[in-house]
Amino acid sequence: MGSLTPLVKNGWYIGAWSDEIGCTLMQRWIVGRPVCFYRLQDGTVNAIEDRCPHRKYPLSLGRLDGDVIECNYHGYRIDGSGGCVGVAEQSDRPKASVHRFPLVERDGVVWIWPGDPELADPALLPDTSWLTDPGWTHVHGVVPLKARQLLLVENLLDLTHETFLHPSSIGNAAVAATPIDVTSEGDRVSFTRHMVGIEAPPFYEKSMGLTSPIDRWQDGDFYAPGVFQLNMRLAPTGTEEPEGFHMKVIYGMTPATETETHDFFALGRDYLIDDEKLSEFQLQQQLAVMKEDVDALEIQEVMVASEAPGARESSIRSDVAGLRGRRLLEKMAAREAAVAAR
Repeated sequence: MGSLTPLVKNGWYIGAWSDEIGCTLMQRWIVGRPVCFYRLQDGTVNAIEDRCPHRKYPLSLGRLDGDVIECNYHGYRIDGSGGCVGVAEQSDRPKASVHRFPLVERDGVVWIWPGDPELADPALLPDTSWLTDPGWTHVHGVVPLKARQLLLVENLLDLTHETFLHPSSIGNAAVAATPIDVTSEGDRVSFTRHMVGIEAPPFYEKSMGLTSPIDRWQDGDFYAPGVFQLNMRLAPTGTEEPEGFHMKVIYGMTPATETETHDFFALGRDYLIDDEKLSEFQLQQQLAVMKEDVDALEIQEVMVASEAPGARESSIRSDVAGLRGRRLLEKMAAREAAVAAR
């Protein structure tokens, strides 16, 4: 675990929320590569390698002139395709270009494919239609994490930690005490944890007015290499589905570098969708929970990175989903390495 798993490049990652990108240049590192995000004049989102082909100065520090970026170092002009269309104040037109990344903008999410463009199939994207479903509302954002992506993947695939890390908000003893069922198919790892007749955690008492006992369901799906979705149901014990409160969370676990991760999140609900005070409460609660995770994972990164190679690791039944996620990422990275070595 101390050694770093190579970053998987061939996969869809959340690169940004739609409302983050406008007609200004924004840099964001994705899987070890600097990316310049911006919108073209027709409103289309665009992303190119954030290195001028001349002397590698960040294009994001340049000037956007229509659909052309003018580098602020020596005036190279790069169009939306990534091609050089000239050099300001000079007659030269070098044959130069930068990489343009495949993108899909859907449901308020900007997805980016940092690997082989020929493999970028939009059909591989998870269903996020609830983000724009009029029967749902959500809050969203992004939190920086100074830790490797794998630690966040395992954190979300083993929600047992809620009992111990989040006891004042979303956790209680029932989470750790209830086993999970785990399944795997292709590049997806799924789990279910259905808790029946349990005490309501503090967050749900405050936001839903639930009193114990309640039934609480957690159904999670990890779409490798970097997306996790959690479907939740909470209801007074004995309430039949589909009645009850339903929530969804999506996490975009996008590696910035080998040891830093963008932790994108959206938390949605299908009840009291016009209650702005509730939305603000849920946003602040979500950020507080994520801060507890970030603090723990950044400490864990230091400990893992400093451990001697080959050190033994203890695991238990609740680690099954996390271990499958780890093995899946290792398998995908090895597959890419084999192709690159040909």
